[in-house]
Amino acid sequence: MLHRLSSLMSRLQEDREALLREVGWPVLVWDSMPSRPRSVAQVEPPTLKVPIPSRVVEPVVFELCPRFPGRGPEVMVGRSPECDIVLPEATVSRQHARFRPEPHTEVWSVTDLESHGGTFVEGVLIVPGRSTPLFSQASLRLGGAQVVFLQASAFESYARACEVSSRVRLTRW
Repeated sequence: MLHRLSSLMSRLQEDREALLREVGWPVLVWDSMPSRPRSVAQVEPPTLKVPIPSRVVEPVVFELCPRFPGRGPEVMVGRSPECDIVLPEATVSRQHARFRPEPHTEVWSVTDLESHGGTFVEGVLIVPGRSTPLFSQASLRLGGAQVVFLQASAFESYARACEVSSRVRLTRW
């Protein structure tokens, strides 16, 4: 499921407990979404339920939930419409990465699926085919798409930081 970050931030202020119950955690926040995807401008991701204006680009939040039944708990991310989360960005491979909770620990991990642009966790390129654990918050780069992995425990502090940074205004003298 897809959400606008501002909508989740408003709901967090209105009823924190309801938000934490209703959203499927963890989430991926795509805060560097281009106003128009490069070279795939005509592709509209099937997970998009809310149209995003082309002039005002707001961060979007994807719940890490499988879209297709029978795959188990793993979530495929990529440019292909067959993925659970579609990132219409030319530098993202068709099937770029897989996210899943580890069976015994429930700690989430990401695995690069031999993508062309690579998958980076906290700025470090991960080895394709090997799972890398993700804890409460992690900065990821899938090709050229910057995303943030957030568990429910980290979402509130992330939302507050976004709110504070959006209030800062730079003026020119």
